[in-house]
Amino acid sequence: MIDTFMVLLFPFLDFIPFAVPRYLMFRDKLRIPFKYVMVLIISVSALNSLSFYLINAGGYEMAVQWTTLMRYVFMLINLTLSFALIRESFPKLMFTYLLIFAWSFFVFGNANFIESRFFWDFSDRHPYLVYNIARVIIYLITCPILLRFFSHTIMEAMKIQDTALWKHLWKIPLFSALFGMLYCFNDDIYAYATWQFIISRYLMLFGTCYVSYVALKVLELSKSRTQLEDALKYADQSIMAQKKQFDSLSQHMGAMRKARHDLRQHLAVVQSYIDKDDRTGLKNYIDLYRSELPPDILESYCHNDVVDAIVCYYAGMAKDYKILFDTKIDYPDSCPITETDMTVLLGNLLENAVEACQRQSSGQKFIKLRIKRHGSSELLILTDNSCIIPVTFQDGIPMSSKRKGMGVGASSIQDIAERYHGTVRFEWKEDVFYASVLLQYENSGDR
Repeated sequence: MIDTFMVLLFPFLDFIPFAVPRYLMFRDKLRIPFKYVMVLIISVSALNSLSFYLINAGGYEMAVQWTTLMRYVFMLINLTLSFALIRESFPKLMFTYLLIFAWSFFVFGNANFIESRFFWDFSDRHPYLVYNIARVIIYLITCPILLRFFSHTIMEAMKIQDTALWKHLWKIPLFSALFGMLYCFNDDIYAYATWQFIISRYLMLFGTCYVSYVALKVLELSKSRTQLEDALKYADQSIMAQKKQFDSLSQHMGAMRKARHDLRQHLAVVQSYIDKDDRTGLKNYIDLYRSELPPDILESYCHNDVVDAIVCYYAGMAKDYKILFDTKIDYPDSCPITETDMTVLLGNLLENAVEACQRQSSGQKFIKLRIKRHGSSELLILTDNSCIIPVTFQDGIPMSSKRKGMGVGASSIQDIAERYHGTVRFEWKEDVFYASVLLQYENSGDR
């Protein structure tokens, strides 16, 4: 009875322990609810179990001949099923699949080694009993470590939307997987009891995970460097805008000092017109004097100097390109969002809007910016701009018009929103591009 149960259990342990973490990683991208996914993979495993039972019922020779082939057939079925059920790109799906594949080979290889080296006679009387128990134990030992690796390093890497890099990145675990499969077609059962075999399994898993970890860290560093360059660019623009405002303010103050200095002479002229009762001349002189006065105020959009500077910079660009620029800003006086993050966020949104308008050859060009408080601890940033060229999206993120994959700007906006536990939404319809960013922050008054 126990031997029959072990035969039936064998295929379930092949796939379900490794399929569940895979689908959990992409739970928000499943085409059907997770519970129905579980029903499907359990059903496939049950069919696999029945096939394996029938193969073993045919005797030892039939089991040796068909077991490996059956396992690979159902492995391909499960792989195809995952591609059908998960909405994600091929490279990312293959990358995660091959990492979990290396994990499964590590578990199976250790179980093979233990069974072949220490329990050969016992396994001859009770096939699959030691192998299945060893698989369960090794899986439970490695599960916390590997799940942590997947939930932190790999899940963070999945957020990187660089299509060109992912086309090559998924091939890193591929070669380790091919190396590990060499023993699968070995007819020598005693080969599983050798130290060379077990070392190959350790090298396969740890080598795959380590190289993937290093590659992903390099990718993250490259992304951070790009975002830092992005931040420096917008910081330079903010400084330029502030310098321009300072120069304008200096000119304004100089003109006001000159106006105050000349006021006595102007009053003397006005008095002479009054003495002569020359109302027409007085009116003409006052009109002339008023036209020569400096403006009362400089253009300002916000009390926050950094936000005002970046908005002024792009407002000036919009004016140069004859783009209608409409803005209303209600920015909190003591907002905890860092000035660097606001500079990068607004800089990317407005730069993309200006570039979209520049590509427009006809029709009204416009940019509308709204920044307003939403509740007591949320900030809502909205930009609408004319955009006659259709925008391509992937998972709700606009693809770059300058390079393959998601643009650096969209990636920076998304990262900043996540940093403040917020959301980002992009939309294009009827020749208008809409971007909305919601940021959450701790209200100092709530402390």
